[in-house]
Formats: sequence, C-alpha cells, structure tokens
Amino acid sequence: MIGTPFQQEVLRKLSDLSPVYIIGGAVRDSLLGFPSKDLDVVTVLPLDQIVTKLSDWGYKPHTIGVHQPTVSLFQGKDRVDIATFSGDLEKDALRRDFTINAIFQDVKTGEIKDPLSGLQALREKRIESCGGAEERFQEDGIRILRLIRFAVRYSFDIAPDTWQAAAKQISLLRGVALERVTEELAKILMLEEIENALGLLDDLGYFNMYIPELARLKGLIQNQYHTKDAWDHTRRVVKNAPSTVLLRLAALLHDIGKWETASRECYTWGEIKASARGYTVNEFNLIGKNLKRWLHKNVEVHGGRLDNYPETIVVKRIKPLQTLPKKHFEMVLNGKRHFLQHERESARLVKELLTRFRWSMVLPGGNSGERELHFLVGHHMQGNLTFMSELKGEIHSPKTRLKARRFAWEIGWNGQSFNSQRVENLLDLWKADFLGGKQDAEDNLYRLEGIQSEIRSACTFLKERSRLLNWKFFEGFAREKGLEAEMFGQFKEHVHKRVMFDDKYSLTDLRFLEKEYNFYCKSESSAWNNHKPRLK
Repeated sequence: MIGTPFQQEVLRKLSDLSPVYIIGGAVRDSLLGFPSKDLDVVTVLPLDQIVTKLSDWGYKPHTIGVHQPTVSLFQGKDRVDIATFSGDLEKDALRRDFTINAIFQDVKTGEIKDPLSGLQALREKRIESCGGAEERFQEDGIRILRLIRFAVRYSFDIAPDTWQAAAKQISLLRGVALERVTEELAKILMLEEIENALGLLDDLGYFNMYIPELARLKGLIQNQYHTKDAWDHTRRVVKNAPSTVLLRLAALLHDIGKWETASRECYTWGEIKASARGYTVNEFNLIGKNLKRWLHKNVEVHGGRLDNYPETIVVKRIKPLQTLPKKHFEMVLNGKRHFLQHERESARLVKELLTRFRWSMVLPGGNSGERELHFLVGHHMQGNLTFMSELKGEIHSPKTRLKARRFAWEIGWNGQSFNSQRVENLLDLWKADFLGGKQDAEDNLYRLEGIQSEIRSACTFLKERSRLLNWKFFEGFAREKGLEAEMFGQFKEHVHKRVMFDDKYSLTDLRFLEKEYNFYCKSESSAWNNHKPRLK
C-alpha cells in the first residue's frame, strides 16, 4: 500500500468501515516511481463520523476548509487528508484538475480505478484537464500554475486544448489568494528544469500580466561581454543558482532594473544647473553622485543616455571645461552599452514587487527573508566592482587579502553580528550571474573561484577574530574620554572595522586608540564637533 506506516494504519482502519480510495498525487507519483509525503483519500463516510472514529482511535483530527472541508491528520512530517464523496468515482474525478491526478487506488484491494484514462496520459507523458479545460481553470485559477509545475517536473507535454485554455484565462490568477500563488511559484522555482518553467510561464503570458518588469527584458540587448539578451541571461542565472527559494528568486529579479537603466555612451557639454528635478545640463536631467560640487560650472559629462528615458543621462565622469565647444551633445559612434546603477534600480523594483506576493511565507525568516532578498539584489554587482582588477588577471597579493576582508565585513556585518551565510548567498548569486552567458566566463572561472576562496577565508578569519576581541579596555578608554550614546557607538564601529581587518591593531594598544580618537574628534559629524575631549 502507498504511504508511511502511520498513513497505512489510518487508512486500514477507515477501510474496515467503508471503501476508501487514495487519489491524486500519491497515486500518480507511485505509478511514476516517485515518493510522496502526503496522502489524499476519499470515502463515502460523512465527515462528522470520520472525526468521531478517528478521535475514538486516539488520533487528533483537524477539520480544514469551508467550501470543501477535509479532515486532516498529522504525525511528524506525515499527513493524511480525508474528504467525503458520493461514491461515484467518475463524478469525483471530473472535479479534479488533470487526468494524471484523477487515478484512484482502493485501499483494501490495491485495485486501480481510472475513470478518465489518466493511466494512458501517464504512459504518453501528457497533461490534460479533467473534462472541459476552461471550466476546470474557472473553478480554481491556481491550476494554471500547477499545470506548468507538473509539465516541467515530469517532462510531460501539455494537451493543446488545456494549454490554450490556460493562456486564454491567465487573468484568473488575479482572483486567487496571494498566499496560494506565492506558494505555487515557490515550488516552480525549486524545479530542476527551472529554465524551461520560466519559458513556459513567459509563453503563457504570466510575466506580461503579473511581472512586466521581467517581460520587458526580452530582446534587451546587453553589452559586448554578454552572449544573451537580458531575459535569456536571467533564465540562465536562475538555472545556475542553488535550489533555494531565496537564491532562485534573487536570481530571477537581479536584473529587472536593466530596462530602466539601459543606455548608450554619450557626451554633453554645458553648465550644470539646479532644477526641481535635481541637476541638469542643457535639456538633460543628470543622475549621479556629488553633482552639487559642479553646480554653475561648465563641464564635460561622460555618461549613458537612457534608452527609455532619453531626456536623462546617467553620469560616469565629469571634468571641468575652460571654453564650451560648438556642440552641446554627442552620441559616441559604436559607443559602449551601459546599465549604470542597474542593481539599485533592481532593488527599488523588488520593493514594489514584494507587495504583489507573500514571499515572507516561503522565505527563511519571514519578513527578514524579504529584506535579505532586497539586499542580495541590491548588492549583486558588489563582487565584480570590488575585484575588477583581479577578474582581469591581476596577481593576488596581500592587498587582495585585505580587500577580501573588507568585502566580507561590509556584506556580512549587520551591526550586531557577522552573518557568514549572507556572504555565502551573495557569492552563490555572483557565480550564477558570472556564468549566465558572459563571454569567456568558463575560461575565467578559475579567477572567480580564486577570489571567492579568498573571501571565504576572510569569513573564517573575521569570525575567529571577532571571537577573540575583548572590549573591556576599549570601554574604559571611551568612558575616560567622555563618550556616550551615539558618539560611543560611532567610535566603537570605526575601531571595530580597523581591528577586524588587520590583526596588527589591538584593542589594548593605547597609542592606536588615541590615534583613532583624534581622527574622530576631527570628524564633520555635528555630534563630534560639539564634543569636548575630557581633560585628564
């Protein structure tokens, strides 16, 4: 019989009272040779009688659901869901989603009952609806996502009428609870052939309707370092990512800001002015850092003009001009393709996307899992930007080791403790991205792995270093200087970084602490400007 000893014991007792049939995924998976954790069964016994009998036998049944209530039993990871039906197997089968899930097995005899030819569909590796496809999807829109999951998990074809009905009624998912949609998408993300699943969801029109930020990556040409457009690259990165919901989801969303930031290399010359929109040169809005220092100065701006917002230039470099050239703007012939600051835009869009789902249900840590997702997407370029020279072949040196420690600390330190798992997650996402269709990625993988090995060694060093630190002498020093509250915290954080990166610094070295204290007394922070060092 299908099931664990606990499940089999319950079903044997129930089958002594009335015919009981195992139905759905457990039968399907048993016939395909896959294990199944949960059992769904049907019987003609009324639910209240089932509850009474189970209670009399010492079980603790739970009645779940309103429209189609079931009685559920749990023991450890084992679960049995029991529903009542009229006894008409074909009528019950026609209420189910797909014929491969409408195969019954008699608990007492082991006999297979197949009213809708589900066995033939299994043999032919085909998924088709039970009865009219449109009607089945209208009964429960989540079946559209289940269709994709089953097709990809088992490498089955989808019957044409079932596929057409799903594509036609994709909008039905708007009426499905966000929790159910999120749970089904999480299961899809965990599939081994996730790249195929994403392709089917796209063909179905799911992304166009529910995540257009992904759909618009199709056909978005990247720079010369990539062999694939932004959408095919994204699918490859998801496939490369370890099969955890957090990393697969981060991989799926890591580049959604590229459409917003896609640009071509350009120059513009003129005076930087302030406006209600920020800073401008000629007719262009500017996006960049430290623009205020160039206000009212004639400059040359080198940057990228946004494809989809042509009135905006993202700044790469600015330099002063003595005299203005005759022209004020020029696109660079065969200029570079840019996606400047796309990781920031991706992180911003992730915050918007989170409101459309309930990812906190399936991410480790709940709401903190959503924050980790946002962090990973917003920092996925950090490795490439930090170790650009090493990736190009520069020989590793003590400088690289120090750089690795700084990188690990900035990623892993959350203000209270060092989280090496966050660093590991970012390394996994970085590698998946690196192998997602870039030119010569396979040939240069050894460089990336060397850098990541250095970072992992840095994590080990930082954890051990943190364990050995004794803050007692430092706290006495800070009290003697009159540092309290915010100023104490700022100074401690600064000193903490110094002693963590380099073991030549010590918390018991008075000269080191005095040097760092004097540095902080010159800080521009208003709190420090008002601080008067305590005289001895």
